[in-house]
Amino acid sequence: MLVIRNQQILAARFLITDEFTVPVYAILGAGFLAGAGLVLTGSVFRDSRDLLRRLEGLRGAKETKHLHGMYRQGMEAFLEGQEEKALSHFQAILSADPSNTDALLRAGQVQRAQKNLKEAVEFHRKAHRLREDDLEPLYELVKDYEALGQLGKSKVVLNRIIQLRPRKAVSAYRKLRQYAMKEGEWGRAAEIQHLIEDQTEKTPYKLEAEKRFSIGIRYQIALEKAKENRREGANQFRKLVRSSPEFVPGHVRLGSVLIEMGQAGAGVEAWARGFEATSSPVFLACMEDYFLGNSEPESAIEALRTAVTRSRNDFLPKLFLARLYLRLEMIDEAHREFRALKDRVSTSPSMHAFLATIHERRGDPREAAAEYREALKLLDLPKLYYRCAVCGTRCPDWSDRCDVCMEWNQIGLDFSEDSKLEGMGSLPGPLYTGVP
Repeated sequence: MLVIRNQQILAARFLITDEFTVPVYAILGAGFLAGAGLVLTGSVFRDSRDLLRRLEGLRGAKETKHLHGMYRQGMEAFLEGQEEKALSHFQAILSADPSNTDALLRAGQVQRAQKNLKEAVEFHRKAHRLREDDLEPLYELVKDYEALGQLGKSKVVLNRIIQLRPRKAVSAYRKLRQYAMKEGEWGRAAEIQHLIEDQTEKTPYKLEAEKRFSIGIRYQIALEKAKENRREGANQFRKLVRSSPEFVPGHVRLGSVLIEMGQAGAGVEAWARGFEATSSPVFLACMEDYFLGNSEPESAIEALRTAVTRSRNDFLPKLFLARLYLRLEMIDEAHREFRALKDRVSTSPSMHAFLATIHERRGDPREAAAEYREALKLLDLPKLYYRCAVCGTRCPDWSDRCDVCMEWNQIGLDFSEDSKLEGMGSLPGPLYTGVP
């Protein structure tokens, strides 16, 4: 309708130059075609760009999948002990993607396993530069420097870990505690221990483990203090055994320090209290050795008798008392005590051996022989045993294969000829290694 009503206008001539004119409808048509061409060109360009992006994405996904496959193969080879093969996979990944931190980390681990420690450090440094806030490259560097024996650099890296994660660095603190303990810096170890306890999960198992470390560090500090000042050291040990009465070394050292200070009665009493608190036989041995060493056998006997009366379970102090009688050649007293104890144990080769010794010293070889036979029977000594030449596992019967290390043809009789036989013209070696 518009065209019909405007035919005269559309047919009018539009002056381009003095000599060249074109109708208005031609100009309008050309403008329409130009606009349509621009729209079509833009659409084609956008479609082409999207197509290229999709192609690049597919190519990138394919490349990523290929790299992941190589990484998996590298890890499998590493876990199987094929270190050279694993390293080749990781290096191939790095050739295609030098910033692949996972490949850098694993390549460094392989190099460390192969004792190429400087190369391991270089790989892990690169990984750290790429992921500065990631702790894994730093922990790997700690292992590298430890392997190199450069503990100073290990400490620097551990402190860097603590700076990055001050409230989540228990592993770093534990490693620093290990270094401090190894170097005898017990004050520093105590400081680190407090930090570890602040960050340790409040579970019974972990709390108990850290408690043991804390007690041990305090004990070592007390030992160092006792070297400088016995009185101060004794006070430290007293505090330790009051807070941790089950800690045997604390009681032992407290008694020793008091005796060194000239307070023998207090030292022996400290051992007696230690035995009451822990039931550890080491205190009975300490008291016995101290009095015998000072030629006071009567005091040793009295101390053990007192331990018998003060003990909740008197078996151990009675055993030590009987043994002490035997050491002092008080044969009748020893015999009386061992006979009383014999009925309280079901199987004890040592008890039969003690009784055999007593019968032998009393001039009764028949009874002595009978007790020795009982001891041998319980020890099962007449039986031959076999041993694995690879892992050393001992077993009562021969086998074609070791149940522990799984090696074949390594089970032989645990019995060797005297090397002096070589000088007599005989070759040294197992008495027997065949099938019984």
